[in-house]
Amino acid sequence: MKPKYKLKGWVVVSVYLLSLMAILSSLYLLGKTLKNSIYNDETLSYVYKGIFDDAIPVVKYDTDKIIKPFADDNVKVLKKYYDKDADNSTQEESLIFYQNTYMPNTGILYSSDKSFDVLAVLDGTVMDITADEIMGNIVTIKHSNNLKTIYQCLNEVKFFVGDIVKQGDVIGNSGVNKIESSSDNMLLFEVNNNGEYINPETFYSMLPSELS
Repeated sequence: MKPKYKLKGWVVVSVYLLSLMAILSSLYLLGKTLKNSIYNDETLSYVYKGIFDDAIPVVKYDTDKIIKPFADDNVKVLKKYYDKDADNSTQEESLIFYQNTYMPNTGILYSSDKSFDVLAVLDGTVMDITADEIMGNIVTIKHSNNLKTIYQCLNEVKFFVGDIVKQGDVIGNSGVNKIESSSDNMLLFEVNNNGEYINPETFYSMLPSELS
């Protein structure tokens, strides 16, 4: 019978330590790779709320003009903003019907027969990006302490939470939602000032200084 060999204690300890170091090194490299992919992967179409720091800086804009969230002349209004002071007929046309429920439209729903770029209406900071099952990708941009604009139904998003955008930057492109199926290229644009939604058509003609 061949004699059994027993490893010395220091050999066992050395093998154990080397194995532990290899595992820790692998975890470090994996974490570094994942971090880089989150910040640098240009093919990532959206990020979820909470990945980045919640402290969003306010960007001061020095323009005296507000632009529309698109430049394509083919884009049309599909559903107007619900105005509580409008006549009954206009209000009815501004209601959203979903799952047997009527809801007032808090923005303007735009559509086109082809894909169009969605533009930032003012300088700002990307405050939130959400992938919503009903409304598609939703981007919220903070412009001042009181002013936010929201872009819904986006197919693709080109920025990340915390990014600074300039007026006219393409933040994404038109897409679909599950409430209105008459077009494959839509944008629901909302304006929230002082915690209240306002009519985007009124917003376009205002001065940024009036909304600070």
